Amino acid sequence: MQIDFYILAENSRRDINQMVCQLCEKAIAQDMNVLVYTKSIEQAHQLDELLWSFKADSFLVHNNELGDIEIDNTMSYPIIITADIKDETIPQKHQFLINLSNETPVFSEHFKRIAEMVDKNSDAKEAARERFRSYRDKGYTLNKYDL
Repeated sequence: MQIDFYILAENSRRDINQMVCQLCEKAIAQDMNVLVYTKSIEQAHQLDELLWSFKADSFLVHNNELGDIEIDNTMSYPIIITADIKDETIPQKHQFLINLSNETPVFSEHFKRIAEMVDKNSDAKEAARERFRSYRDKGYTLNKYDL
């Protein structure tokens, strides 16, 4: 499993939600389906809106699954956004997890690739350090990108 940490610097002008849209676009271009796991319902709604308007001349097809969900694995959405998911309802055809929460999702082993998005604040960075150590101890391939 490959895990990439994208870490925003204190002085970065980048927006983490914009970065998620860019990663989703790249993943779709590589025929990868994406599950975006957000830290809150509010963030999921923000991403939902942004994916529709990310580019002036196009949008990224997605579904916003909020609350206690039962994901239908027959659906063909290339991107699913959720703030709450159970291990047994992971979409089987989604290979790429974008994690915006400050914890390692219990279902993370179901994915071939994970992007850990780390915001500018110190709490997010400390939580990311713990996730990094956990993944390293499991022997996963780790990459770190300072933005």
